[in-house]
Amino acid sequence: MTSTRTDEPARRPAREPARRPPAAEAGSRVLDLDVVRGVAIVLALGWHFSRHPSGFPVLDALQWPGGTFGWAGVDLFFVLSGFLVGSLVLRERRRTGRFDGRRFTVRRALKLWPVLYLFLAVQLLAGSVPWDDLWHNALHVQNYLGTPVVHLWSLAVEEHFYLALVVLFPLVTRWSRSVRPFAALLCGVLVAALALRVWGTAAGLHEVTLQWRTHFRADSLAFGVLLAVVAVHRPATFDRLLTRRRLWAVLTLLGVAWLATIGKDGALGSTLGYTVAYLTAGAFLLLLHRAPLVARVPAVSAPLAALGRYSYGVYIWHIAAAQFVLGRLPGVEYASWTPLEQVLKYAAAVAVGIAATLLVERPVLRVRDRLLPADGRRADTEAPTSGWGDGPAHPVPRHRAEGPALPLVPERDPVLALR
Repeated sequence: MTSTRTDEPARRPAREPARRPPAAEAGSRVLDLDVVRGVAIVLALGWHFSRHPSGFPVLDALQWPGGTFGWAGVDLFFVLSGFLVGSLVLRERRRTGRFDGRRFTVRRALKLWPVLYLFLAVQLLAGSVPWDDLWHNALHVQNYLGTPVVHLWSLAVEEHFYLALVVLFPLVTRWSRSVRPFAALLCGVLVAALALRVWGTAAGLHEVTLQWRTHFRADSLAFGVLLAVVAVHRPATFDRLLTRRRLWAVLTLLGVAWLATIGKDGALGSTLGYTVAYLTAGAFLLLLHRAPLVARVPAVSAPLAALGRYSYGVYIWHIAAAQFVLGRLPGVEYASWTPLEQVLKYAAAVAVGIAATLLVERPVLRVRDRLLPADGRRADTEAPTSGWGDGPAHPVPRHRAEGPALPLVPERDPVLALR
C-alpha cells in the first residue's frame, strides 16, 4: 500500500517511516484503525455502563477508563471519521480532478441509515418513545431540538458536518489546485468552535448544549480532516509524523490525565476540554496508525479490532439491548453494577450490535456496492463513510465506516446519564 508522493525520495527522513505489516494490508481490513474503533466503542460503553464500582477490583480497574472519561470515545470516533472521510474526498479530487458529493452522500446514507432507522422503528413500535420526540432523530436535528434517545446527538453532528463538507469543499477548491484554502478553512473551524464554546460558557449556556450542538463540536471532525490533508498532500511529512511514536504516546498520556481529572464539565472542561479531547484522539490515532506493535500483541489487538468492526451497530443498540436483557432476567437490574450485571450489559450490547451489522448493514452494503460502486468503476472498492465503520481506511482504497447513535428505553435522567 503506497500513497502517491510529491516529495523526492532523497528528502525522506533517515529513519524509515512506519510501514504497515503485510498481514494488516491483506483483504479489506486495516488492523490498527479497527483497534482505534474498538477503543472508542469500549470507552463509550464504559461511560454508559460503568460509572459506578462493581465491588470487584479487577473488573473496576478494567472499567476505570470508560467510567472516568468514556465520553471522549465520541471524540475519538469524530477524529477517526474526519481522517477517513477526508482521505476519501482529497484522494478522489486528486485522482479525478473533482469530488462526486452526490455519490458520497448516497453511499454514506446507505451505510448508516438502515441500522439507524430500524432502531428508530423498533423504538416506535415498542412504545418507548413517541413519534413527537422521535422525528427529531429521523431528520437528524436532535442535537438542536432535543431527544430522549440522547446519544444520537453525535450522529447529527456528523450528518451536519459532512453535508457542509459536500457543499463547501468544491466551492473552496474550485479555483485553485492547491489545498491550502481548504486547510485554512479547517483551521478556522478549530478556532471558531473553541471561541463559540468560550462565548457559550460566558453566556451561561447549559453544558449539554455545548456538548451536543454542531457549531460547538465541529472542530473534532475538522481536526481529523486536517490530518487527512497532511496524509494525502504531504505524505512524506505524514510518514515522519508516524515515526514519532514516543511523542504521541506521551501526548496521549498527558491528554488522558487531563480528561480523567478535569473532564468536560465546568468552564474549563466545556471549553478547552473538548479541544484536549480531539488533540488526544489525534495523538492516539498517530500512535497506532501503521504501528507494527499493533500486530505483535494479538491478545489485545484482535478482540479490540473485532469489536471495532461492529462498533456502529453496537453503539446504536447497546443501551436498548442491555435494558431489554436485564429487564427480563430474574434477580438482575439494569440500574445495578454487580459483576454479573456488568458482564450481561456488555454481552447483550455486543451480541445485538453484531446481529444488526450482519443482518441489516452488510446485506444493504452488498446491494449498494453492486448498484453504486465507490468510484463509479469498481464494485469491489469500498469508501470510508465515517469513523464508526467496519472496513479499512487511509490509505487502503477498500473501506467501510459509520456514525454514532442509541437506546430502546430512555434513561430516567438523559442529561446526567448519557452526556
